[in-house]
Amino acid sequence: MKQDLSSHGYEIIREMERHQQQGEVTYQGLGLKQDQQVVIKEFRFADGEANWAGFEAYEREVEILKQLQHPRIPNYIDALETSEGFCLITEYQEGKSLAERRSFTPEQIKQIAISILEILVYLQKSTPPIIHGNIKPENILVGAYSNGDKFPTAYLINFGSARMGIEESLTDGLSGTPGFMSPEQELNGTVTINSDLYSLGVTLICLLTGTPSTDVKKLIDRNYRFNVKKLTPQLSTLFTMWLEKMVSPNDKDRFENAAAALAALKPIPVFGDAANFKNVAMAMQPVKASAIVGVASIAALAVLATSLTVFRQQRYQTNFQRTQRPQQERTIARFSGNSSIAKLRATSECYSCNLRGANLAALKLEDAYLRDANLLKANLRGVELRGARLQNANLKEAQLQGANLIKAKLQEANLSRARLEGANLTHSNLQNATLERASLGGASLRRAVLESANLRQANLSGANLTHVNLRAANLHGANLNDANLTRANLKGANLKGANLSGAKMHRASLRGLDLRGATLKDASLRRVDLVGANLAGVKLMDADLEGANLKGANLKNANLLGANLENINLEGANLQGAIMPDGSFIE
Repeated sequence: MKQDLSSHGYEIIREMERHQQQGEVTYQGLGLKQDQQVVIKEFRFADGEANWAGFEAYEREVEILKQLQHPRIPNYIDALETSEGFCLITEYQEGKSLAERRSFTPEQIKQIAISILEILVYLQKSTPPIIHGNIKPENILVGAYSNGDKFPTAYLINFGSARMGIEESLTDGLSGTPGFMSPEQELNGTVTINSDLYSLGVTLICLLTGTPSTDVKKLIDRNYRFNVKKLTPQLSTLFTMWLEKMVSPNDKDRFENAAAALAALKPIPVFGDAANFKNVAMAMQPVKASAIVGVASIAALAVLATSLTVFRQQRYQTNFQRTQRPQQERTIARFSGNSSIAKLRATSECYSCNLRGANLAALKLEDAYLRDANLLKANLRGVELRGARLQNANLKEAQLQGANLIKAKLQEANLSRARLEGANLTHSNLQNATLERASLGGASLRRAVLESANLRQANLSGANLTHVNLRAANLHGANLNDANLTRANLKGANLKGANLSGAKMHRASLRGLDLRGATLKDASLRRVDLVGANLAGVKLMDADLEGANLKGANLKNANLLGANLENINLEGANLQGAIMPDGSFIE
């Protein structure tokens, strides 16, 4: 159903795009006060199909667009909250995406590349640098141009996958489009300063070959290589080599940044035999030495011609496997005891090591590689484990009090009965991890991914779980006393018998949850979504449920004595045997 945003000063004209799984709908609209066309991107947080990552993307996009002022990036206008979710309002740009079937000449495609590289130069000069993260034909608009205009102007849109900072670990899941994502992004979950260059290079290859975005994987082999020369035989050798460098599987073989790629591209002819660099340089002799841009371009072209010749002679396969798939190159010998600790101290790597009971408290293990390691009962108190790779590691009963695990990768790790009091797990990935009876009192799990994790009878008292993804997690009997679950995603989670006394759950998604027998005494559940939830026998004494949606919920035998039920929706709810706020009993 189309939103009515007139009270906010906007009118929806038409739907432009819909992504049901992300709960995201994009409209063309009209700003009534400004009398200008706008784009309204709505994230429906309450949508049953919504993916929590979509809300995170919305917040990032708002934060990033507020900082940007560029003539070819739609300006941020407004962000607002609605009954269905949230809306981002940006400037409307007339034009069609490159995904729509059209014919561009190679010269026009070069100009599109220049336009986007100029935008990337601007983004990369930000502090910290901004990485778009999802460059593809659908996210590049070309404005209308008359026959008199030789070249189109390109605009970069959709910053929902953008990141601030270099080599940021994508602990909240992959964010981008397969085929256009760089190998380091798709394989290792990281982005670098030149990840956008890879995506732009793939986009240009699609344009030059007339390949739809959906078929891009047909152009790439299993090692993320494009046969650019075969795909674009009509192009000059230098242009082909420039493209090869853009889409190198190894980020270290790409241009250092957008500025370097732009400087190298500008003087390259699209057609003709440009393999002999001397001829190209001679043709550019009239440029005065004082013309800094011209000199820089010639220098860049010289570097390009030299480096690309060497680059073509390298073995892609070996280099790619060595740098992009370290787990295949690492020694998989089973180290143990002091030899393991020595290896960790020297290399921060110990794949599949046996470190049972080891004292690692004195080590710095930032970005350490400990996948599949046995760390049963290991002492890691206060250890620096930021960004550590601990997938499938055995950390049962490990001591991790006060440890720094920001952005750590702990998918499928065993942390049952582990001591994590006061640990910092912000942005960490604990998907499918086992945390049964783990002690996480006062820990920070802000924006962590705990989807399908086992937290049965875990102690999360006073933990910071704001914006956390607990989708389908098992919290049966867990202690969440005084925990902060503001805007947490608990869709499909099991909270049967959990203690949520005093918990803050503002705007948390609890739709359809099983909360039978749970204790929510003094809990703050303002505007929480409890549609269809099972609250049979739940203890809600003195809880604040103002504005909550309890449509169709099962409140049979629930205790609501002293609860605040102001403005709540109880349509179709089962209140049989419930004790109401005033002490009355529902027959």
